[in-house]
Amino acid sequence: MKTPVCLLLFGALFGAPFAGSMNATELSAAKRVLVISAPDAAHPAYREQAVALLPEWSGLIERDFVIESRFGAPAFAVVLIGKDGGEKLRRSAPLATDELFAVVDAMPMCRAEMRLRSAEKP
Repeated sequence: MKTPVCLLLFGALFGAPFAGSMNATELSAAKRVLVISAPDAAHPAYREQAVALLPEWSGLIERDFVIESRFGAPAFAVVLIGKDGGEKLRRSAPLATDELFAVVDAMPMCRAEMRLRSAEKP
C-alpha cells in the first residue's frame, strides 16, 4: 500500500486531524495547520513527510494540528500556519517532527494551552 494512502486510512480510522474541505485560513482560527504541497501524492518528499508524521500522530492531535495536503504544486513545500493565521515556518524539504514540535511548543499560545491542560488534570 502506498504511503499517502496509509496516511489517509490512518486518519479516517483513528480520527486524525485532516483538514477536509476547509481552507487553511478558516482552520487556523481553531487549529494549527500543516500544509503539505507537492506535485502529486507519489512525490518522494511528500511520501517522506507522510512517513515522518505517522508515528507522531498523538503529538499532532495534542497540539491541535490539522493536515492539509495540496497537490498540483510545482514543487514540494511544507508550511506551518499558527492559530493566529500567520505563517510560522516554511520548508522546501520534509520537516522533522522534532523541529515542528519545538517551534510549536515555543509559541506563547501553545505554552498557555499546556499550562491549562496540566492545571485541569486531577
